[in-house]
Amino acid sequence: MSTYCFFDVREITDQAKVGQYLAGVFATVEQYGGRYLVLGGKSDLVEGDWQPVYPVIVEFADGEHAQRWYSSPEYEPLKALRVAGARSNAVFLEGATPGSVDAAVQTHRGKTSKTPAEIYDSLFVPALFRQWGPIVAAEARIGKGDRVIDIACGTGVLALAALDRVRAEGKVVGLDPNPDMLCVARRKSTRIDWREGRAEQIPFPDESFDAAVSQFGLMFFEDRAAGLREMLRVLKTGGRLAVAVCDSLDQSPGYAAVATMLERLFGSDVANAFRAPFALGNAELLRSLCAKAGIERAEVKRHRGTVRFASIESLISTERACIWTLGGLLDNEQFKRLLEEAERALMPFVTAVGAVAFDMPALVVTASKD
Repeated sequence: MSTYCFFDVREITDQAKVGQYLAGVFATVEQYGGRYLVLGGKSDLVEGDWQPVYPVIVEFADGEHAQRWYSSPEYEPLKALRVAGARSNAVFLEGATPGSVDAAVQTHRGKTSKTPAEIYDSLFVPALFRQWGPIVAAEARIGKGDRVIDIACGTGVLALAALDRVRAEGKVVGLDPNPDMLCVARRKSTRIDWREGRAEQIPFPDESFDAAVSQFGLMFFEDRAAGLREMLRVLKTGGRLAVAVCDSLDQSPGYAAVATMLERLFGSDVANAFRAPFALGNAELLRSLCAKAGIERAEVKRHRGTVRFASIESLISTERACIWTLGGLLDNEQFKRLLEEAERALMPFVTAVGAVAFDMPALVVTASKD
C-alpha cells in the first residue's frame, strides 16, 4: 500500500544548507523507489485554518520503503542539513489510490481487526526488527548477483535488505510457514519469491543459493539443528550462512524489567513465555547447536541494537496486540495492572521526549560451506 511523505516547509533559515540538501535529495528518493508528486506550488484554503507554506509530497510503494529511505545512510546527512536550514513539519500517510484494489482492501480492513501479522509489521518491525536487516545481510556478505534465501522471513525485513544488495542481477526467496506473514510481505515487493514452507524442509535442491540467512526465527524452529542443517544443504560450496538471535535477556534491561514484572504479577508461566525469544542468547550454546547441525567453524558476534517505542503505553500495548507474546495470555484487567506497574518500572528508560529506548543486542552466527 502506498505511503506518502508529506513535508510542509514553513521557513528557510539557512539558504546554503537547503541548497546542499536539494542538490542531493532527489537521487536518494529515486534510489529507494520514491517519486515526487508535489513540489511547492500555490495552495488555496477552502476549509479550516491550516495553510501549508511550501508543501512537498513524495510517494513510496509502502511504509517499509518510506522508512528505509528516511532512515537510510544516504538521506541521514541530507536530513540533518534540512533540519538545520529550515523549519518544517513532516508526516507519513498510509493510503491507496481511490478505486484501486488496494483501496478496496484497505476499506474492508478498516471495518475489521488487523491480522496478527499486520500488527507485528506495523508495531514490532519499526520498534525492534527493521534495524537488523542490513546488519545480517552484511554479515552474510551478500553482493550483486547473489541468490539468497531468507528463512522464517516473516513480513520481509531481511529479504528486502538482501534485495537491495543483490540488485537486479540477483534473486531473493523468502520462506515462512505463516501465510498471514507472507500476505503482508507480498505487498512490499513483487521481485522477491515468497514461499510458504518450514525451515526443517526447505523446498529447494542442494546447492541452490549463495547465501542463507535468518533473523529472530531460529529460537522458534520446531527442530533447530534440522533447520540449520537444511540451510547448509541448500548453500552452494563457498556459500555463506548468517543467522541472528536475541542476546540473553540480561543484556536487554528494558525487557528484563518487563519479565520481572510479569513474574511478580502473574507467575512464572507467563514470564517464561515472554522470555522465550531470548532462549538462544549464549554464544557457546549457539556453537554447540551449529556443531550438531554439521556446521563447522561457526563464528558468533554480538551486535548492538536498540528498542524504541513512542511511550511506555505503546510498548505494553504492542505486547498486548501480538498473539505471539502476551496477547494470548493476559486479559484486559491483567494488562491494565501491567501498564500501571510498567509506568513505574520502565521510567529509567524514558527519554526526554517521553519515548522509551533501551539496548537489545543480538548474536549473529556466521559460517561458510566448505
